[in-house]
Amino acid sequence: MNRITFQPTSSGLWHVEGIDCNRILRTSRNLERQGRWADACECRADAVQQLLDVAGEESVPLDWNDSSSRAALELIYASAIDYFSIDEVEMATALWERVIDFDEEDHLQATIMLAFCYVELEDYDCLESVISDISPKTAEYSLLMLWSTYRQTQGVERDALREMRTRHKVWWEEFVASEHPADEAFLADRQSERPSHRTEAREFWFATAPMWERNKDFIEAISKA
Repeated sequence: MNRITFQPTSSGLWHVEGIDCNRILRTSRNLERQGRWADACECRADAVQQLLDVAGEESVPLDWNDSSSRAALELIYASAIDYFSIDEVEMATALWERVIDFDEEDHLQATIMLAFCYVELEDYDCLESVISDISPKTAEYSLLMLWSTYRQTQGVERDALREMRTRHKVWWEEFVASEHPADEAFLADRQSERPSHRTEAREFWFATAPMWERNKDFIEAISKA
C-alpha cells in the first residue's frame, strides 16, 4: 500500500498523493448504480478515514484545480451525505466541517448543509458562525430562516415565508409538494450546463430529504401557514 501524503504545489496549496481518489470515487458510484449502497458507503468511508488520519487536526488547504485533491474533497462530502442519510447528523456535520477546513473557498458549498445541520443539532452559535457565508437572496437562506425559527419557537417566520412564496416560488412549490419524481426530464436537466430552478430545487429537496423525514412536522407547518 502506498503511503498517503499531502504535498505542496506551486500555488501554495496542497495536493494528495498515495491514494487514487478519482478511482475510489468512480468505484463508489459504480457500486451505487449496481444497487450496492452499503458497499459504496463503506468504500467512501474507508478512503475518507485514511485521508483524515494523515491530515490529523491540521487544516491543509487543498488545491481544487488538482484532480486528486478535488476528488478527495468530493469523497469527504459524499461520505458526509452517507452519514446524514442514516441519521448520523453529528458525523455528517464533522465531515462537512472538514471539507471547509480543506477548501476555504467552499467549492462544494458544504456551508449550506452545515447550516441546516447546526439547526437540527440546535447548535445556534455554530449557525451564527456560518450564516453570513450564505447569501440572503437565495432560496436556501429563506428556507434556513424558516427551519431555524421553527426549530426554536415552533412558529413560522413570516418574512422568510413570504420570500419563499414570491421570490422563490418554484422552490416553495417543490418543498410543499406531495411527490418529488426523479423522472427522465429531471435527470436530463440535472446533467445540463444550466439546470432549471425547478431542477435545482428538487436536487436540494433530495439532498435534505432525510432531515425532513426526521422532522415531518416542519414541512407540514410551513405547508399550512
